[in-house]
Amino acid sequence: MAQFPEGTRFEPMSDIDRCVLFSAYNYDPKKPRPPKDPWSRDAFQLAIWHEDLLRLREEGLISGVTPISEREWELRRRIEMGWKPGVKYFTKDAQGNTREVSLPRLPEPPVEEDFWDGDPYTYPAFEEDGKESPLTITAAGWEVVTQQLAEQVELPESLPDLRKLLDNELYDHAVREVGIAVESALREVVGNDDGYGQKLVGEFISHLHDEVFAYNTMLKIYRLRLRTFFKFVRNPHAHRKIALTRSHALSLTAHALHLLSDIQQFGGEEERQ
Repeated sequence: MAQFPEGTRFEPMSDIDRCVLFSAYNYDPKKPRPPKDPWSRDAFQLAIWHEDLLRLREEGLISGVTPISEREWELRRRIEMGWKPGVKYFTKDAQGNTREVSLPRLPEPPVEEDFWDGDPYTYPAFEEDGKESPLTITAAGWEVVTQQLAEQVELPESLPDLRKLLDNELYDHAVREVGIAVESALREVVGNDDGYGQKLVGEFISHLHDEVFAYNTMLKIYRLRLRTFFKFVRNPHAHRKIALTRSHALSLTAHALHLLSDIQQFGGEEERQ
């Protein structure tokens, strides 16, 4: 979630196997509404497990999610599908035969004994104070993310100018410098000296698929990480000067260096094959 700018909202799209797929929006002041087609390849999507959502909410790092029971979650899911109590539903099989749809019984509501082994409210509802609400990172959440990333910065010897820029408080230049390094590493891996931006990201993901034989889940993760990095970090800092605090600059630098390390490792894996 913190790959997106502050103020980004996340709209749930589907909830399967206790993992919610979200569509991101409001990351651009010019486009404050959810995308017309959240399933589009050009839309930004991310998936989060139920347990992670509830833990982040408990720690006050995100808002827009409320814990509910399994019964309440299942009941809401059925209502969204058009289910009504006492109404029979039918479907047709591949041969055209009509058969009644038999839904399992709703889970029992929580009772006192259920609390002895923990909290039975382990499912998320996307609301705040009883009202439907988008998922967002709170101010406390951004503070934690920025602090933790800033503390993880390990400046590589291969980028000697980066330390000089940070020491001289040229934070915008430092982020630009590490952004150039990420883009250069991508070019080196895919073997395209002229590639840049989102097109280069696409070439890198295709390269992982065709040459490194990466799993589909990994491809989706790196596609999101790189797309958000170029859209929200690399491109803005490449084309205009942006005022940054030291902690914010360090957090952006740490994020970029993590990406750089991963990209270089993929290049090394290809050489070993």
